[in-house]
Amino acid sequence: VSWIRKRDLHILTVGILTYTNDQRFQAMHSDGSDEWTLKITSPQVRDSGTYECQVSTEPKISQAYKLSVV
Repeated sequence: VSWIRKRDLHILTVGILTYTNDQRFQAMHSDGSDEWTLKITSPQVRDSGTYECQVSTEPKISQAYKLSVV
């Protein structure tokens, strides 16, 4: 499972590994669960936008989420 920020196509996380220098982003997952959560600590207005969760199956499964920080 990967989380991508759509505005710049930046891969934020793959599995539980974080691929951004911004340590506010973290993927959360419990063993045995099908749930994956993107946690943004202290979200800021600049974090607003669309984030996509992608599952590496064939075919690929993805779901976009719009975040608004005011």
